[in-house]
Amino acid sequence: MADRHSVLFVCVKNGGKSQMAAALMRHRAGESIEVHSAGTHPGDAVNGLSAQVIEESGGSMADQHPKLIDEGLLRRVDRVVVLGSEATVDPIEGMAGSIEVWSTDEPSARGIDGIERMRLIRDDIADRIDALIAELTGPAVPVVRVYEPALCCNTGVCGPELDDDLVRFTADLDHLQNQGADLQRHNLANDPTAFTADPAVADFLRVAGSAGLPLTTVDGVTVVTGRYPSRAELTRFAAITSSSKLPTGVTDLGLTASTPRGGCGPDAEAGCC
Repeated sequence: MADRHSVLFVCVKNGGKSQMAAALMRHRAGESIEVHSAGTHPGDAVNGLSAQVIEESGGSMADQHPKLIDEGLLRRVDRVVVLGSEATVDPIEGMAGSIEVWSTDEPSARGIDGIERMRLIRDDIADRIDALIAELTGPAVPVVRVYEPALCCNTGVCGPELDDDLVRFTADLDHLQNQGADLQRHNLANDPTAFTADPAVADFLRVAGSAGLPLTTVDGVTVVTGRYPSRAELTRFAAITSSSKLPTGVTDLGLTASTPRGGCGPDAEAGCC
């Protein structure tokens, strides 16, 4: 499967915790994540109790065996997860991903041993696996793009008169970007390649011309034409579920009551600054 995330789980012997983590991720993530495990000082066999509790959870460690960390694999995976404090993995040159350490539960410190110890370790690792899967394969952020007509200034405050739609849109866009939205605007005057690079946008211009702009797309699909999207529409398009109320007026643009109406100083009446 193309563009899969990849994870390497590591412990000392690669017979217990790292094998359990790999088996749990294979079971819960399926083919969506490429999974590996290895040891810093591999043992001779997989731990029997580890394999047993994984079987109880629906996973499998069958056909697995301890193996040493492969440097090429270490270099290319997206995430290296070290389980426990005994193993140490140092970064190497050219690593594509990051290294993190999971300080896993150790029930033996509380006098719990045998199969019950292994079940508690499994459950602790399973919770961490679920969180990592959600992080790596969570829903993609929608890509929202707004294609504007040729503007000398896209804030709406640099001509002799305020453009209320532009002022409002600029404030909404800045706020939603701060909320994590993948939301960008492209001006035909200073970013024409953005219009030609997207076939749908280029086709739109050929049919409707610049008079049909603004044009808003979500993941490449046209959703609004001929006007700027509203705050509610932008929030929905960007899949922002919790957004604080935006201030009214033009405060997000840093304007004050003493700012000239044109927004660009005493010469604003002469035209766009």
